[in-house]
Amino acid sequence: MKSELRNKFYTLMLKLYNKWSNREKRAFLELLEYNPRAKVLDLGCGNGKFTLEIKRKIGTRLVYGVDIHEPSLRKASKHGIIVVKHDLNVFPYPFNSNEFDVIVSRQVIEHLYYPVKFLKEIHRMLKPGGYVVISTENLASWDNIIALLLGYTPFSMEFDEGLVKVGNPLSPHEKRLRDNYQHPHVRILTYRGLIELMKFVGFKVEKVVGSGHIFITRLFEEIDRRHCRFITIKARKEQ
Repeated sequence: MKSELRNKFYTLMLKLYNKWSNREKRAFLELLEYNPRAKVLDLGCGNGKFTLEIKRKIGTRLVYGVDIHEPSLRKASKHGIIVVKHDLNVFPYPFNSNEFDVIVSRQVIEHLYYPVKFLKEIHRMLKPGGYVVISTENLASWDNIIALLLGYTPFSMEFDEGLVKVGNPLSPHEKRLRDNYQHPHVRILTYRGLIELMKFVGFKVEKVVGSGHIFITRLFEEIDRRHCRFITIKARKEQ
């Protein structure tokens, strides 16, 4: 009986997480501007499926994708993405200064050891007037707060060895070892923390969106962005 209830709970949590993730994807795309002449860079492009959606939304043909995983890059190249293999924890990145009109990075910064260096590289590579859109998990989301109040590891945290369920029996993920490509979360930011980092690097923050609230409705995503599961930010490099 307990095992059956636990499985039902995990299924419910996974459905909720997927719903939150889909909202985050929509919020990300809504921040992009149509510009058929834009030169775009996706940092952490993976297999290129979402990069292709970004490409279509912006309306450009010139999109570069960076990732460390060769099989994923091969798939991305089939979507018309110009792929570059590079570890995003290694600086500098293999691009010129003031090269891109738009830089995007979805659910990547939390996997990196040096988020400030990452943001500085983005600022360097953007043309004056160009913008960046970044999304990440929120350490201060209500589900993470509740986990901490219960004495559990936050849902957004993972361990170096990839045991995502350690310390949180409510985790919707089964206890498993990730492969070498799937890096764990290293730096989990908050709503305010991400904004302050962007400003520190020199960006002008234009919009911050919260996606995936514990009370589910879009109304709460609007009025309580600080505690949503995902944060998506748009910031511009000033002229």
